[in-house]
Amino acid sequence: MRRPQSARRAKAAAKAAGGIAALLKSMHDAVAVASTAQDRLDALTKAIARHVASDVCSIYLRLPSDELELFSTEGLNREAVHKTRLNWGEGLVGVVAETQRPLVTADAPLHPNFAYRPETGEDPLHSFLGVPLVRSGKSLGVLVLQNQVSRRYTDDEVGAATAVATLLAEIAASGELLDQRTTEDVGAMFHRPERLKGVGVVPGVARGRAAFHEPPTPKHKVFATDAAAEAQRLELGIAALQASVDAMLARETLEDAPREVLETYRLFAYDRGWKERMRAAALSGLTAESAVEQVQAENRARMSQITDPYLRERMHDLDDLSRRLLRHLTGAEAAATVELPETAILMARVLGPAELLEYDRSRLKGLVVADASPTSHVAIVARALGVPLVAGIDSALGLVEAGDDVIIDGESGDVLIRPTTDVISSYREKEALQSEQQAAFAAERDLPSVTRDGVMIELFMNAGIPLDMSHLESTGAVGVGLFRTELQFIIGAQLPRAGAQEKLYAQILALAGGKPVIFRTADLGADKAGAYMKVKPEANPAMGWRGLRMAIDRPGLFRPQLRALLAASAGGVAHILFPMITVPDEVDAARELIAKEVDFANRRGKPLPAEIRIGAMIETPAAAWRIDDIAARVDFLSIGGNDLAQFYFAADRDAEMTQRRFDPLEPGFLSFIGRLAEAADRAGKPLTFCGEQAADPLMGAALIGAGLRRFSAPASSIGPFRRLLRSIDAAGVSAWLAASARMKSPIRRDFSQYLATEGVQLP
Repeated sequence: MRRPQSARRAKAAAKAAGGIAALLKSMHDAVAVASTAQDRLDALTKAIARHVASDVCSIYLRLPSDELELFSTEGLNREAVHKTRLNWGEGLVGVVAETQRPLVTADAPLHPNFAYRPETGEDPLHSFLGVPLVRSGKSLGVLVLQNQVSRRYTDDEVGAATAVATLLAEIAASGELLDQRTTEDVGAMFHRPERLKGVGVVPGVARGRAAFHEPPTPKHKVFATDAAAEAQRLELGIAALQASVDAMLARETLEDAPREVLETYRLFAYDRGWKERMRAAALSGLTAESAVEQVQAENRARMSQITDPYLRERMHDLDDLSRRLLRHLTGAEAAATVELPETAILMARVLGPAELLEYDRSRLKGLVVADASPTSHVAIVARALGVPLVAGIDSALGLVEAGDDVIIDGESGDVLIRPTTDVISSYREKEALQSEQQAAFAAERDLPSVTRDGVMIELFMNAGIPLDMSHLESTGAVGVGLFRTELQFIIGAQLPRAGAQEKLYAQILALAGGKPVIFRTADLGADKAGAYMKVKPEANPAMGWRGLRMAIDRPGLFRPQLRALLAASAGGVAHILFPMITVPDEVDAARELIAKEVDFANRRGKPLPAEIRIGAMIETPAAAWRIDDIAARVDFLSIGGNDLAQFYFAADRDAEMTQRRFDPLEPGFLSFIGRLAEAADRAGKPLTFCGEQAADPLMGAALIGAGLRRFSAPASSIGPFRRLLRSIDAAGVSAWLAASARMKSPIRRDFSQYLATEGVQLP
């Protein structure tokens, strides 16, 4: 009778886990009896070669010069040790170190990156498996396995090698097994200056000390002196982890959707196989922390080969569980409880808007968030707080240590770690210059926003939290052209009540001091949803169930917001803007809901606004095509430039590759915008451009040339934009753009040169 497939897999997994445990014990025993650093390293190499049935096992370590030196080998010529060196990226070893990914080939000499070193005596070898030694995001070296027979290493062998490489990296960084010179060389890599290039999200220059939103696991010993004690410590850590997950599930306020997620999460936390593999690793001689890291490295190596999206997503669950378990074992503090240094540059992989607001603003000077974009909510909050933000640098988290001196430039996207005194001096000068510029912009706030040829431009301000409103007076903006209301829905643990919403909107109107505030109804959906919302994952959330589509389908969510907006605007003018309009019928449906709320207020004797002005956002090509019909149904129009551009180009605005390929400063897109401006003029309806593109000086000038006369921009952009528009000739720019239709894209450089010749003051 055939054994069930699941049983066979379980047996194979158990066998593999037992093999790794035996290897780790062998490594521990080999190290224990060796006398010198080189002897210990050679003993490790021999033990690894023996257990994985490899003809050759070699360890290359990275030097401060970024060369990779052969430090130990079992199977190659011993004379090559400390003599054979490869440049960074050279040969198969160099490729593994540079990419930080395993490399497997059945015939190494035929690989295009193969580099022959005759002194090693590797002529008869064919099979090659190289695994990087990575710690804190830094490549420290490469573990290499080779065989004479031409074959492809199995996934289990790759997993075992990855687990071993994780331990070797920890050893190399800690100095437990290497001589003083090597330890100093490895340590030097973690303390030398680094200059990284990311994406500038919120402009500004900031200098401070690095602090981690989620602190990395503290350094720890790799091998234990008492295996039984470490196994017991691991048991206690797992029990604490399970208790914390149970506590989360026990919360009465937890809605069904997150409860289901946590239930799945809990299954992993109580998984016997996961627990037993870590226990076996600890009993083999590892510390509890190293046992957790070793098992997770093995999991990660195996699951990275899986193509099924659901199964790959489970790797993230295991990663998170492992990190939580490590924090229990090390006693590391939770993220937001860590006290910031006096001047902090906060480093994070991901950061939510609510989490950002929990930090001490007086100490927070800058942000480096790996996963963030100009339109993300953390960026919106950071912009409101005036905190420079750089995104898109995963490696920064691994190259910096808590307390390191860091400089970030939110305009250029530069992140400088441990900068030299010369670099610090140059950035101090840049900070001083920016302060002078801001003072000059403030002095110009009362100057009329009129182009050289007499065209009046209205400048509004974007906002999303009460803190934003402090900039309204200082910028000289005529009002708030876009108040994003969804932040209140996202950061809360439950749906905000109508009373809480009304209180917020009334506060915003009071802070506006009589200036108009256009409130956009919550643009919620699959990509922006509160924890309490039951929203199914979508392949393309930006094109899915969001904005007004969701509001119409869920009047129970939408009507309390309308009720709050009407109540807060009682006696005045209510400006209500609907997002994600596609067809005119959606405007009709939204107006019907407003009519019901007006009737509801009248029946209860509630005060209402003296006037209700309704607007529609044009951010889909469908709405742009039907703009005449939509304009007939509303009082004003707004262009959502961010979404409109991404739908126009069929390019995700947050995807790096498409960001580089498509530039909104393109003749066709500008002509498209110009047609919308003409349609608004025909209908006699004001049209405001609300996208972040208005913060780009060249794009702002081009949009004026395209016919736009109202803009809503971030507070930090209004001063530079006012100076820019006062120096341009709108008719001249329009004529140049008309001629550019025959030019080859991109036109950014040519347009910049044209403006320069016209004496335009580009910020």
